Amino acid sequence: MELAASQLIKLYMQTQVLTGNIYYAPTPEARLLDALNGLSDVGPVKRGRFLELTDVIVQHADGRNEKLTVSYINKATVQLAISLGDAESGRGLGAQSGPKAYPFVEKSAVPVRIETHDYRITGNMYHSIHQRIWHVLEDLQIFLPITHAHIFTIANNIWGKAPFVAVNKEHILSLQEENSHRFEGQKTIESNKPREHKNP
Repeated sequence: MELAASQLIKLYMQTQVLTGNIYYAPTPEARLLDALNGLSDVGPVKRGRFLELTDVIVQHADGRNEKLTVSYINKATVQLAISLGDAESGRGLGAQSGPKAYPFVEKSAVPVRIETHDYRITGNMYHSIHQRIWHVLEDLQIFLPITHAHIFTIANNIWGKAPFVAVNKEHILSLQEENSHRFEGQKTIESNKPREHKNP
């Protein structure tokens, strides 16, 4: 029997928000991001297009709430995935202090502002010493990890914050690098001549 770890997450889509548990291999290097990208499936079949959530609460745009035992969500419809519970669960080895074993790669944090159709996100994204921002945006991973995030819902002007957010790159309209440094707990990011990366 396969062992699995569960993580409570919240998925933001255009017409609904889902909260539920996702399962992935319980190894020290396991990350929520890998589970979202289909890189840590515990079963014999790799899953590409759909996420499986259990014990789901669905918040519909019209205010209705619905409870489901299991729900299968098309990844293409997910704009944001937020880690709930353990603040460091989405980061894997990167969240651990001290020396880190393979496959950890040291990365630099870059403060950014991201625009999607329904949300504006500010926080830190990461790239290795040999990468630039566009390398990360153009790689094959579906979701972009952001830490110390603040999320603005455009439709109702509500702000929220989360220690870890995975943003679906296909929903990114633009990404701006902020020139000032971002510190944990900082409410906003001041920018000066931001560089913008637009999704063609």
